[in-house]
Amino acid sequence: MPIEVLTTTLAQTTTIVSLISIGLFGLSWVVGSLLRGAPLPWKDWKEFGHGMQLDAVKATFLMALYSSIASLITWVVNAIASAA
Repeated sequence: MPIEVLTTTLAQTTTIVSLISIGLFGLSWVVGSLLRGAPLPWKDWKEFGHGMQLDAVKATFLMALYSSIASLITWVVNAIASAA
């Protein structure tokens, strides 16, 4: 399999995973905000909403890290392939 196909596949996969991750971040953040701001008498629900917001932020950070590493790998592979 040529190296160009591998790098293109990695770039496409990274893009798809990033888009899904951003969508889930937004959904988690909105649901967490609704649970925290809702006039519910149960403290557990508000804590769950806060936990959802924190998890959404952590997941977004990890997704940014994954995208950066995948881009770095693609760049290194392209640099090596063009030098050979």
